[in-house]
Amino acid sequence: MWHNEKRLQAQALLAPGELWVIAARESKERPEPALKLLADVNVTWDSLFLLTRSDAVAIVGRFDADAVPDGWRMRPYDADLTGVLQEELGKLQPRRVLVNFSETDPLCDGLTVGLYRRLQGWFAPHDLHSAEAPLGQLRSVKTPAEQGAIREAVDVAEAHLEAMRRAIQPGWTAADVVKFMHERCAEVGGEPSWGWNSCPNVHIGPDARPSHALSLGTAPLGPGMLLHIDYGVRLPHGYCSDIQRTYYLPREGEEIPAQVQRAFDACWGAIDEGAKALRPGAAGWQVDAAARAKLVSLGYPEYQHALGHGLGRATHDGGTLLGPRWPRYGQTVEGQVRGGEVYTLELGTFVDGYGFVGLEEDVMVRGDGLEWLSKRQNEVKLLPITAS
Repeated sequence: MWHNEKRLQAQALLAPGELWVIAARESKERPEPALKLLADVNVTWDSLFLLTRSDAVAIVGRFDADAVPDGWRMRPYDADLTGVLQEELGKLQPRRVLVNFSETDPLCDGLTVGLYRRLQGWFAPHDLHSAEAPLGQLRSVKTPAEQGAIREAVDVAEAHLEAMRRAIQPGWTAADVVKFMHERCAEVGGEPSWGWNSCPNVHIGPDARPSHALSLGTAPLGPGMLLHIDYGVRLPHGYCSDIQRTYYLPREGEEIPAQVQRAFDACWGAIDEGAKALRPGAAGWQVDAAARAKLVSLGYPEYQHALGHGLGRATHDGGTLLGPRWPRYGQTVEGQVRGGEVYTLELGTFVDGYGFVGLEEDVMVRGDGLEWLSKRQNEVKLLPITAS
């Protein structure tokens, strides 16, 4: 399973003398972002997972111990974990202790204030340092098993979208599209990538506006309207996809309107510029800047979000962000792109009188270029004409 790969990957990221502490309790109700990656276990009592370059130790309550996967040296406890911890610190002799807190990356910020204070007492006199650097890289650089899982999620999402394109009828509302996609998710034992109550995002016609809400408006689909959908599926193995597609329902005998085609071509031109810049060693903000400049040069307004984000177990999977140097993104856009990372590339624009053109593809960074995990939407997809 992937957690064995991830544990070995995490250990290789640590410097000699570094000790990475993943602390959790009641993790089903208060999930710890790194724990599912490294051990795929839920714990009840105070638990400490200790990683060095050469050792992996799980200090957990006795009744949680059997659920911890192979690869961890087990140290179960009953009344108090501090004695076991001190024994292990005596063996490991750490020079630097890392824990999961971050001011800018929510998926590297796994501690509550209360648990952080307990760690300060348990690990005194050691200072506690942020594990953001290794954890961000661990989340973003995918192992072979993770890459295969994401490919599968992309393929399933694309099949669902094509099924929707073939099934949709004039008169469907956004709620009808949502219902259809939710039924497809249930058929494969999965769930929408960002939750039943917020995915997919469906926008029909000129009055809809992009939003992370489940669907906006009740306008029925009619000839001369754009349909935009932002959709992904999380499969039972936990990995997900995130794709946007744009469709047009033409009037009888109509070609794609020129203004719709121009907007679509501009969006693709901008995504292509971002794709060209998405190479190992590039800073996240540089990739976004290439796409942003291209879209503006073609006469369209800037998109008010990042060009792309990491994709994996979470739809927004942490690590480097392909976004502008805005305060809200902090240091996440300063990170460098690495081989093996999976990103979305997404942007869009309004077309007056028709609706929203939005595109999103899923890609993997390779040393010599990109691998497109999704089938590029190179043209506006037409919906079947069944009514005039």
